[in-house]
Amino acid sequence: MSREPAPQSGAGGAPSRSASSGTADPEATRPSLRALPVAAPAVLAAVSKRRLNGQPAAPLRPLPADPAAKVPQADARVSIGGLPDPDAAFRQLRWGGRLVALTRSETAARHAGDHLGRYRGLSVEAGPYRLRTPRRGFGWLPGAACVPGISRGWHGVTARRTGLVAADEVAQRFTFDVRLERVPSVSDEHVVAKTVPTYRQTVQRLRERFPDAKESVLMDRAGKLVKRVFPVFLTREAAFLQLLQRDMPEGYRHRVPRALAIERSPDGTVQKLFMSWLRLGGDPLSHLDFAEQSADLLRVLHDFGGVIHLDLRLDNMVIHDGEVCFVDFGSAVRVGEDLDRSPMLKGLFHEMMQTSQIQRTLGKMKDQGHLTSGTLLAAEGRVDKAVDLFYLALQISRPYWNPDLVAFIDYDETSEETRRLKRLTDAILRPPNVANPDFNSAADVLAGVARIRERMGTNPAFDRGRG
Repeated sequence: MSREPAPQSGAGGAPSRSASSGTADPEATRPSLRALPVAAPAVLAAVSKRRLNGQPAAPLRPLPADPAAKVPQADARVSIGGLPDPDAAFRQLRWGGRLVALTRSETAARHAGDHLGRYRGLSVEAGPYRLRTPRRGFGWLPGAACVPGISRGWHGVTARRTGLVAADEVAQRFTFDVRLERVPSVSDEHVVAKTVPTYRQTVQRLRERFPDAKESVLMDRAGKLVKRVFPVFLTREAAFLQLLQRDMPEGYRHRVPRALAIERSPDGTVQKLFMSWLRLGGDPLSHLDFAEQSADLLRVLHDFGGVIHLDLRLDNMVIHDGEVCFVDFGSAVRVGEDLDRSPMLKGLFHEMMQTSQIQRTLGKMKDQGHLTSGTLLAAEGRVDKAVDLFYLALQISRPYWNPDLVAFIDYDETSEETRRLKRLTDAILRPPNVANPDFNSAADVLAGVARIRERMGTNPAFDRGRG
């Protein structure tokens, strides 16, 4: 298997609060630090400065012992004393977040590193190392951390959450293996590596998902997925990312992943795709900004990129540095693409259009009378831009469906902008004239959001004059 740089066509590369209600972050007032050693504040400051390069800007938070603790995910946590729970670390860190585990001895730190490193989805990237902090009452003294007698020594390791999904979620999210990797030949930063799963992994996932199926059927299905289906979809995704870097306006290219390198099998299909990492983070967007940016990016994706996403769930939206981004183009198609030319693709997309979550939601809402737009109803069971339009209408009024995004969208169900966006969604889904609706494209939705902004007299958080 060979690795090659991806051709570049252009430049670019649970709810925590409500801004309107002023509800505090539940961890901001919880007494976790009281259970830590008396030097905890100095330890936290030293860890942030010396082991995390001063990042993140948000407070470094202790790791709750219970993996099921109802606390928001964080970019960085610290465990002081004892053996950290790797499952708690994984679930209470955002993707790419780091845990610093501190102990009193190098042996204990090494043991903690081994313990964390065995967990699928965590990667130990530093340690064991030594860290000294001032004793209580000496933090004011310059250089106190280096003076014997008034300083205290710690031993630690740093682990990063590199896996996208927890080990027990694999069977439910039957898909590619997606994780963060450091590949110096590709990038100085962490990159997203998306890989065709092995035959053994695929058989195991099928067993867990279909426990009553015959073993011979599972093995035959796994062989087809690994040899044909997965490589074809990954090859298509790599091609779409390159097309988007070529065809989208320059000011939008950084809002979709950029293919950095690919590894091909002897038959030419892609087995591993390296992409830029659009890390979740930044200042929260207003609800109206989220809606406007989402509609605008979909407009550019359709009208300039010529690509239909087909899986525009909130799971595939990221807020990166204050901008809405789209990820996971594995199910995408070109606008006007003739899938009938490939019997395999025709069959795969036909099955996907019958079974996908978006299509199930569309059918259910139609049956319940919540969806009457002729444009959107025509997309049922079909590969069409209206599929993206349908889910866009749902996402802009209900951004709380994805708990990962809640901390980055100022959503308040009682606010005027939320009520207006709800009415816009209703007009898209159930127009007065079902045969000739006013909303037939992402550009139409963007215009609708712009009218809300004009009536409310608010300013956008970004410049929308770029494409």
